[in-house]
Order: sequence, then C-alpha cells, then structure tokens
Amino acid sequence: MPSHSLDVLSSLSPAVPVTLAELAEAAERAEAGPASGRPVTPRPAASVVLCRDGDAGLETFLLHRHARMAFAASMVVFPGGGLDPVDRSDEDPRRACAVRETLEETGVSLPAADLVPWAHWITPILQPIRYDTYFYLAPLPPGEVAGDLSTETERAAWTAPASAVSAYRNGVLAMMPPTLSILLELAELSSVAEAIALGAGRLIETVLPEVVRRGDGWMFRYPPSRTSAGG
Repeated sequence: MPSHSLDVLSSLSPAVPVTLAELAEAAERAEAGPASGRPVTPRPAASVVLCRDGDAGLETFLLHRHARMAFAASMVVFPGGGLDPVDRSDEDPRRACAVRETLEETGVSLPAADLVPWAHWITPILQPIRYDTYFYLAPLPPGEVAGDLSTETERAAWTAPASAVSAYRNGVLAMMPPTLSILLELAELSSVAEAIALGAGRLIETVLPEVVRRGDGWMFRYPPSRTSAGG
C-alpha cells in the first residue's frame, strides 16, 4: 500500500509559534479573521529534501536561516524557494524551481527525474508572507558535494533526521511544521533507498494548517491523517 502524505500529521504538536499567536490575537480583536480578512496570496514554491547515506544511516541537508530573515527567521529548512519567471517557461515549473534552488543554495545539480514528490504545504492564512510549496525528496547524485551557498543562511550541514527531531524537541533547533513532519517520517528510515521506496506512488494531499482558539491560547488544526482516520 502506498504511503500517504497526511499520515504523519497526528504526530505533530498543535502548538502555535508566539508570532503567529500574536497575529491571531490581533485578527480576533479586529474581528478580521481568515473568513472576513484578505489573506495574502501564497507564492508558488518548491523545496528539496536532499538525502544521502551517511556513516550512521540516512542524512538530509539542512539550512539554518539567519535571524534577520523576513520568513522563517532562525528556522531550520530544506533548500528551496519561490518560483522565478525562468521556472515558468519549463514544462514542469515546480520541478524546475526545485532543481534551480538546490543548485543556487547548495551547488548540487539534480536531474529533475530524480525528484520524488513528498508533500504539499501552504502557509497559514494569517501570515503576512505565504508560500504554496511542493516538497520533493532527492538522493545526492554521485560526485556531487553539497555546500552552503545561500546568502540567507548562517550555516548548513548534513544531519540525521532523528537527531534534528531530538534537537527540536529539546529547544535547540526551531523548525516549521512541514520541515518537522518530513523529518519525523525520515527518522523511521535507515537509508535513501528506503526513503525512495516510501515515496514511490505516494499519495500527496494539500496541508493548509488552520490557527484556531483553544481556551486562552491558539493551536494548529490539521486535516485528519489517514492513520488517525483509520484509513
């Protein structure tokens, strides 16, 4: 049975970052919630989960973004970014964007055919900068070396997914739900071959987290996963 991109959602924390909770509070006070406000149109984007087999098992290349960035400041992310005009001339603009961004940010040249569709996330409606992002998994091609070429990051490194998840839970690393969800799945795998096999025929559905009130605070509400729904 093929894997489903929603299966991991039940493992995600419903906690909302402080900055997003503040936006939700402001929207509530202004009586301009998602239904009545004018949300920013998300920019089409693509991101690549670059993987390799390290000495201790599966590793992925993570970028640590500068604190000064307007979007995902101080977060750990995968290489990627928004579509440029040059991407739109390609027959598959998202894949073209994924290949271009990976080359620009890491120096790795990826064959578009090697990209394995993995997930599709849209930034919550309340946020002032939004992306509609397709995530692809790709093995590091033979002979390629990943480096930190991005001007948006303070460092980049190959990291075991389980180590990254542990660092997040201990408050050492910060990451957004899409990044965490992907790492949670990869943490259960031991090799690139296993990851590619899990991605084969994978069912991809869009995840648009909702920010909803819970008591005196706010929480993320995700679409029900196939696992939690019994599917």
